[in-house]
Amino acid sequence: MSLHEKFNQQFYQNPTWIKLLIPLSYVYSVIIFFKFFLYFNGILKIKKVSVPVIIIGNITVGGTGKTSLLIAIASYFLKIGLKPGIVSRGYKSSNINAREVASDSKSIDVGDEPLMIKKNLGLPVFVGKKRFSTAELLLKNYPEVDIILSDDGLQHLELARDYEIVVVDQARGFGNNYLLPAGPLREPIRRLSSVNAIVINGGKKSNKNSFNMKYNAGDKIRSVLDNNKFIKIDQLKNTQLFAATGIGNPESFFSLLKDSGLIFDRLIFDDHHNFSSDDFKDCGNKMIIMTEKDSVRCLHLKNKNIWYLPITTIVDKKLFTDIKNNIGL
Repeated sequence: MSLHEKFNQQFYQNPTWIKLLIPLSYVYSVIIFFKFFLYFNGILKIKKVSVPVIIIGNITVGGTGKTSLLIAIASYFLKIGLKPGIVSRGYKSSNINAREVASDSKSIDVGDEPLMIKKNLGLPVFVGKKRFSTAELLLKNYPEVDIILSDDGLQHLELARDYEIVVVDQARGFGNNYLLPAGPLREPIRRLSSVNAIVINGGKKSNKNSFNMKYNAGDKIRSVLDNNKFIKIDQLKNTQLFAATGIGNPESFFSLLKDSGLIFDRLIFDDHHNFSSDDFKDCGNKMIIMTEKDSVRCLHLKNKNIWYLPITTIVDKKLFTDIKNNIGL
């Protein structure tokens, strides 16, 4: 685990020394205020595309489950006859220009989350640094798209939005409640009062505009090299395994494995870590289990011992109703 990730963990342990960074958090809050001031007073322009836009983001650094929620919402839209498209930054991708994600794209080129979305849904997925120009390019190439979902993008104010969702991890919450760099907050907690919905990952709703979601682990793991090849979880309960993660909140994944009755050694890497063969050189011929998001960063390794655990996201159906009511579907 890198120094950066170890530092981020301090936000949730709240050691005394981190309070020395609070003055820098005040500077950061001024920058945030100034950015909002520029956009909402028309000095910087908020730009609207021709279809409704839903933003799914968070106000903390690290993983909260927003991509899993996006997949669930997009799947619902498909079921009711809509034609959604997806835009994303493509975090840690090697190219900042707006471009389309293909099923055979490399995660290092387009980012792991957009590639996972593409493989799951087969929908138009575009990535780029600027959300508005990325959404415009998507609509130019796929004029039949009638709604856009943005994976992250809450803080990218240039793209006008019709519905905002903030995902909160129940277990970690907002850490020590400080803004960066003294805490994990990208925006003040009061930002929650201005969004349309708060989705609590792993918890229960707390007010009228909050909704719950949770993960259910599948009963089998699938091969990274051959998605049609699987092993049932029950066959692995007496097997010593490795569990590898390069996600923002590895404990959520480890808990799912524990609940499935598996025994494993942990391999923890940085969020969005680009895996190499050296990362698993001490694993021998033991099976390595990871998340689906991690698995798309291992396709190039050709390692037959790497498997992923499919996870289903269960979302409060009232959220879908609220979205439809608010954007006029």
